[in-house]
Amino acid sequence: MYIVLLSGGSGKRLWPLSNDLCSKQYIKLMNPDEAEHSESTEKCSMLQRVFGQLKAASLSENTIVCASDSQVELIESQLDGQAEVAVEPMRRNTFPAVMLSCAYLLSNKGAKPDDVVAFLPVDPYTTVEFFNKIKSLGEYIEKQDSVIGLLGGVPTYPSTKYGYIVPEKNGSEPFAVKGFREKPDEATAQELVDMGALWNCGVFCFKLNMAAQWLDKYGVTTNYDEMVADYEKLPKQSFDYEVLEHWKNIVAVQYDGIWKDLGTWNTLTEEMKEQSIGDVTWDKTCENSHAINVLGVPMVVMGAKNMVIVASHDGILVADKHQSSYIKDCLENIPDESRFEERRWGTIKTIDNNDEDGTHSVTKRIKILAGKTMPYHTHAQHTETITVISGMGKLILEGTEVDLLAGSTVSIASGKKHSIKALGSDLRLIEVSLGVTCDDEQVLG
Repeated sequence: MYIVLLSGGSGKRLWPLSNDLCSKQYIKLMNPDEAEHSESTEKCSMLQRVFGQLKAASLSENTIVCASDSQVELIESQLDGQAEVAVEPMRRNTFPAVMLSCAYLLSNKGAKPDDVVAFLPVDPYTTVEFFNKIKSLGEYIEKQDSVIGLLGGVPTYPSTKYGYIVPEKNGSEPFAVKGFREKPDEATAQELVDMGALWNCGVFCFKLNMAAQWLDKYGVTTNYDEMVADYEKLPKQSFDYEVLEHWKNIVAVQYDGIWKDLGTWNTLTEEMKEQSIGDVTWDKTCENSHAINVLGVPMVVMGAKNMVIVASHDGILVADKHQSSYIKDCLENIPDESRFEERRWGTIKTIDNNDEDGTHSVTKRIKILAGKTMPYHTHAQHTETITVISGMGKLILEGTEVDLLAGSTVSIASGKKHSIKALGSDLRLIEVSLGVTCDDEQVLG
């Protein structure tokens, strides 16, 4: 059985920590599941938590991630290369992403057409038992032909935020599925709960050989390289709309345990064990409020009630918890520019981006992890001056190696090919770029 984590969304509902480069599933605000038996006290991302749960359920070995090219380095960094990435050439909703993942498994992972694959979102807040239930669903689908299996959560209240799976009456598990209802009003949600409907957890499972028939009408094959070239031929539709709503043979199993979509600050803070993360001071009049401060400067919160306050390098959010669910409406005119990037080799934090007297300057704080090397690259229109804060490393400049020690300063002219490697411990640098543009990096390898 194969697992695909669908992780291609932009996830701007957790602004200012989330953006196109670092979607909500990569933000490190979660605690690991206790079933992972992790000794680490560090916060993890939704991706890392889910992958750890898959590992605890013995499902991680055959797991891949489907995401956009801009997220590959971040995924490889957070999972330490433990899962391959099926790269979407462009974002086109979940049906193309699912088909691309099937092609990747068949072409690149040696999967057989009658192997079972389960798809799930990368951001559910749940327990390891949820993944054990997926495993049992896969074992059932393995014995069937042309059947799609779903996993539904037993509702704990009549939610208007989730879709519902409607089972046939008087069925036994796995239930035959009668239909679906998307985000109903409260009265309809109560009716659905009363009739035994399940929350749609976004998990679906089928045999890989079924993908070919869904692709046939678009003239696309299950060869991965060919699909990448033909990706625009696939409709920009969800898998639910393209397949599930029209498929006749669908069954569902139920999961009666903790499950939540942590898609907004309101729901995410419900699962935070701490009132705050970072340097935050509260006065005694605050009630039911949470704050996250990653700026490295003090934050003082007074008189806050039912509030969420988030301060990052990309912006500051001060919101009523309920109102924070509608943040996307306020972001239309705010540029999507990330000042913090996580790469497979380290991190980049932009601390100043300025235009004065016709000169464009960018100042960055860079950390290269011990033993890692940033890609060999060049800049066509700007020069760089690098000052080492701590650690030891080597600058490879046009094929010549230069030792880097704490306090060293090196200037790199535009057009010069270069890379930097950290030796022994993490290497921390300050980089100042000057030029017409400071966004002209060309990676050479």
